[in-house]
Amino acid sequence: MKPIKLKIEGLQSFREAQVIDFEALTSAGVFGIFGPTGSGKSTILDAITLALYGRVERAHKKNNRGILNLERNRLHVEFTFQLGEGDGKRRIRIERSYISRGDNSLHTSTCR
Repeated sequence: MKPIKLKIEGLQSFREAQVIDFEALTSAGVFGIFGPTGSGKSTILDAITLALYGRVERAHKKNNRGILNLERNRLHVEFTFQLGEGDGKRRIRIERSYISRGDNSLHTSTCR
């Protein structure tokens, strides 16, 4: 799997929409995720995990409420990646949106 693009909004430390263009980052070869403590490095990996599997392990066990930014009632992740190479390569985009309910749980509104 080769990551292409990640859009994060309302997930933990990412209150506003942020887009990470992995194609631009990988054009020179290998890249890394660096930053001070609390800057959102792990949240980038959480966003990819949430897009792929619909949950984040370090969130609350009963629901994903612990992943929502405290100032937002909605979160959205969009992850585009490539599988394969050459003639067999495919690009896949996964979107997941969650809306906070009043009962301290999240409702999944989109997954494709």
